[in-house]
Amino acid sequence: MGRSQHRLAEHRADRLDTPPQPAVGAVFVLGDEPHERVCGRSSSAAKKADAARLSHESCWWLRRFVRGCWGGDREDHGVGYNFVSADRDQLMLLPPSVADWLPEDHLAWFVLDVVAELDLSAFHAGYRLDGRGGAAYDPQMMLAVLIYAYCTGERSSRRIEKRLVEDVAFRVVAVNQQPDHATIARFRANHESAIAGLFAQVLAVCARAGLLRPALIAVDGTKLAANASRDANRTATQLAEQILAEAAATDAAEDAAAVDGDQGEPAPELRDRNGRRARLRKLLGELEAEAAQKSYESHMAKRAVIEAATGKPIRGRRPAPGSSTHKSRGQANLTDPDSRLLKTKGGYVQGYNAQAVATEDQFVVAAEVTNCAHDAPAYARMVKAAKQNLRRAGERRRVRRVVADAGYWSIENVNLAGVESFIAPGRARELTQIAESEQQRGEILDRVEAGEIDTLVASHQLGVTRARVNQLLRRRRAGDPDPLTMTMMTKLNTTRGRSTYKKRAASIEPVFAQIKHNRHIRSLSRRGLAAADSEWKLLCATHNLLKAYRLA
Repeated sequence: MGRSQHRLAEHRADRLDTPPQPAVGAVFVLGDEPHERVCGRSSSAAKKADAARLSHESCWWLRRFVRGCWGGDREDHGVGYNFVSADRDQLMLLPPSVADWLPEDHLAWFVLDVVAELDLSAFHAGYRLDGRGGAAYDPQMMLAVLIYAYCTGERSSRRIEKRLVEDVAFRVVAVNQQPDHATIARFRANHESAIAGLFAQVLAVCARAGLLRPALIAVDGTKLAANASRDANRTATQLAEQILAEAAATDAAEDAAAVDGDQGEPAPELRDRNGRRARLRKLLGELEAEAAQKSYESHMAKRAVIEAATGKPIRGRRPAPGSSTHKSRGQANLTDPDSRLLKTKGGYVQGYNAQAVATEDQFVVAAEVTNCAHDAPAYARMVKAAKQNLRRAGERRRVRRVVADAGYWSIENVNLAGVESFIAPGRARELTQIAESEQQRGEILDRVEAGEIDTLVASHQLGVTRARVNQLLRRRRAGDPDPLTMTMMTKLNTTRGRSTYKKRAASIEPVFAQIKHNRHIRSLSRRGLAAADSEWKLLCATHNLLKAYRLA
């Protein structure tokens, strides 16, 4: 028997589903077998038949083996699957200690360590010292949950409540406690000013870690949508009509109640209407007061006071009654009266103007929310706040240079004492046009001084009045310096000016991109100027915490 035939015979003997077969050369005594097979000798035809039979049985075994490997006839192997055990009925699916639930470098542990270092006396001041009443959740735990939620982009109290059940990291921060959404919302509202004060404490943590470089800071603002609809805006006329309609409905309901003989307490809907009428009257009064403050008569009265104090008339063009300067805000929002209709690149949005000051390393050192659409009035206030916050944080290095875009351009901001301001006098595409107009003005004034043209022709060419041309000529003869616009453009065009101003976008713009794009926070959930300011400070504080965590 050949070697290959012997192997095939062994394979047949090892099969589980067929009985072992005898070898080819075995002696059989069967009734219809030929004499050659009985004697162990076979003819050439018998050899070919045996070879075909053996080849068929060998291919059958190989096909059976392949089908078993790829899922067919699995019961033929006698080998079990090697899976990791997954028994949901076991007693402990998590380690007994929450300290083993998360890796050591997780953000949750970093937040807990930072909160443990904060001064929480402002939070404890809102609780009773005598221990009476129901037990409250620990303010340190609630604050840690709130900060971690804002770090991960969760601001809805209901979503935070859900994460406290489903998310392991939230359960670690909350020590496996599960305050409901109403408790979380009340904690955030009751400790509004204390939460706003956390910004300075987090900044102090960053200062102690040596993460701040305050020599150069950048100021900018971004528009955030308020928790209010544009459709809730009403003009003064509409407010007055709604007040009258509410008063008429209240009178009618009271008359109906008097007819029915009910002389008791008014119904809840009547009390709600009275409160609504008081709120509408307040909004109407604010619109009227703002209109009176910006009116033409008020402007002329202020000018008269200044002229009486100085004894000299104010130079320049006198205000006109129909000027846009005297137009006040024409409408107020019923849902969030402190919010304003602000213009953005994508259109108008009902929201707030969120201001921020950042260092070169994109750490926010000052934050504030305002409802003023323009950025320029906030410049001096934000620079002062940045200096104070850095001083309280223990940072000894001073703020020396401040960069800002064209939205902060004004004479007062450029000449702000204590810092060197680098403020663009216009947009980048407008600077060339400004330079060309200033050069053209200089050439026309040179021709007037040379006697080539008179002041009347010069006023037509410059597009200004004849008195303005005479004023420019007097300034040139007196040796007055160039206009502030040209002075700043010349300053920004130097090597030092270009290297300084180009740091503006790299310092402050990534802060807004991180908050609005990466963390998907484009609106404020709290209503009212003070509440919105508190939430914006918390957002900036968590921004600093995330940067410190990544650099740790």
